Amino acid sequence: MTTHAGFAGRTYVVTGSASGIGAATAALLRERDAKVIGCDLNDAEVQADLSSPAGRRALVDQVQEHGRIDAVLAIAGGGKTG
Repeated sequence: MTTHAGFAGRTYVVTGSASGIGAATAALLRERDAKVIGCDLNDAEVQADLSSPAGRRALVDQVQEHGRIDAVLAIAGGGKTG
């Protein structure tokens, strides 16, 4: 088993973690022994709508409960259509 010392023990916030590039990024980080706090509209540790100020505030408030954060990967980009 390969260890990835650069990722192990670090905590990453990944927005858009429930699908697409965000999900792939979160999975890769987890495979490399990083702690991932996923954020998405559904199916994530933090559920927030980042298209609104209240949603962005909710993300910050919930992530702060996890302690130190090493990086935020802002991958969320799609939105609901219709």
